[in-house]
Amino acid sequence: MIRRPSRAIATWLKNANPEETASIEVMEYALSNLINISLIIIISLGIGHSMGKYGETALALFSFILLRFFSGGVHISSSLGCMAITIVLCSTIPRLPVLNRPEILIFTLLCILLLLLFAPQVHNEAGFKPELKRLFKIISLCIVSSNLIFWSSIISVSFLIQCLTLIPLKGDK
Repeated sequence: MIRRPSRAIATWLKNANPEETASIEVMEYALSNLINISLIIIISLGIGHSMGKYGETALALFSFILLRFFSGGVHISSSLGCMAITIVLCSTIPRLPVLNRPEILIFTLLCILLLLLFAPQVHNEAGFKPELKRLFKIISLCIVSSNLIFWSSIISVSFLIQCLTLIPLKGDK
């Protein structure tokens, strides 16, 4: 779904400026990611707006994406699958019952444990510098711990869902 337009745009860009552009494959990959995240944001916020939960959906989406950037996590091989799951999650979280402070504390402590055990969860072939792992773990822990200031039920659920993606699946290293 996303690959065809990404390839077409990358080819157009390469033809327009062959000397100063990256390879078509590199641009296609980058454009696919950009289109994917843009569609996730636009569709999720559209659903949130139609449900009267625009701000809450934006908060769920922002907190999920922010933590995911630093902590990593399991990837779904299909961009369409990734998009669908993220949209459903971020559109559903604002509709869940509100957690009380003890529940938020439990979710936060569970997230901290998962981050300590598994973050950051990145693939070696992604070009991730090993010396950044410790820094990204610390940043992830700070992000999650910040909810002990905000006490947000939405942030708490978003963080927990993201932290669950850190647990290696059977066959992962």
